Amino acid sequence: MELSQIPAAFQSKLRLAVVAALLAGPKNFRALQDLTGATPGNLGKQLEVLEAAGFLASQKAFVGRRPNTTYRLLPQGREQFAQYVALLEGLLAGAQEEEGPAP
Repeated sequence: MELSQIPAAFQSKLRLAVVAALLAGPKNFRALQDLTGATPGNLGKQLEVLEAAGFLASQKAFVGRRPNTTYRLLPQGREQFAQYVALLEGLLAGAQEEEGPAP
């Protein structure tokens, strides 16, 4: 991945936080809200963006009478995130080489 190829889905701090949280496994809406500190409306919108991009999938169910939506990271989302992290690591390593060794 190159800088010009960074997915639009990763151009939001909240979307990056959601993908990072889902690396550890599926989470329901409330857990993602607690982890990110996002408002329900903002989180819902960002989850829609990630789902439309094919990065995650949702499963709706009821727990008692309450709706419960669980989100899981799809292989495409995991791969794109891994490539994004590798790009950032490469940029950081290159910047450190230009600065020279630390004293």
